[in-house]
This record gives sequence, C-alpha cells and structure tokens, in this order.
Amino acid sequence: MPAYESRPYDNLIAGMVQPIVTQSILIEPAAGAVYERGTVMARTGFAADGTWICKIVDTAAAAAGEKVPVAVLADELVDASAAQQRATVYTQGEFNRDALIFGGTDTIATHEAALNNAKIYTKRVVK
Repeated sequence: MPAYESRPYDNLIAGMVQPIVTQSILIEPAAGAVYERGTVMARTGFAADGTWICKIVDTAAAAAGEKVPVAVLADELVDASAAQQRATVYTQGEFNRDALIFGGTDTIATHEAALNNAKIYTKRVVK
C-alpha cells in the first residue's frame, strides 16, 4: 500500500474571498533565472499563440513596461537560466505580502498598489 504524504502549510495564499485564478506563461531565459513559488512576475511580451512572456519584477533592471507586476509564480521552482520555461502563475487572488519575492532591491512597498490594480491583493498574515 502506498504511503501518503502531507505537504507543509503554504504561507503564500492568504485568503479565499477573491477567487484564485491561474494562467500558463513562458519565462524569459536569463543567467541565474531560478525562481521560487511566490516570485512576482512582470509581462514583457507575448508569444505567437498569445501566451504571456514574463520575467521577475525588478524596477532597477527593467524597461518601463516591464516594471508592472501582473502575476505571482505558482510553481515550486522554475529554472529558466538556460532556456525559456513554461510555468503557472496566479493572476488573481489574496496573498501573504511577506511571502512575495521581488527582484533587485524591490519590496512589497514598491509594488503593492500595482499588485492591487492587477487584482492581486496582499494581506498581512499572523504567524
């Protein structure tokens, strides 16, 4: 009989009042581009089939349109250091502000208003 496993509590999701919506994206390849669940992504373009092409939000390193957060990475780990990778992101929902990951020196304070405009709501979570 197979053993059952339980996953530890996931502190990324912070509520269920707003529906959680997911979408498939492509992550741009870049040196050192290994992203964890909770990474905030910006849309950089579109593939031929309309799929979003994204990379991590990093205000200092991005062009103007690439500074706007549009999604939160749902996958546990995505390695796009060598090639473009398909991943799943949350495009709507309620998330623990302390569990979100940004590029460079960006913080939740830098992007909270833009996240809320994208229907990605952040909450303080009691630990």
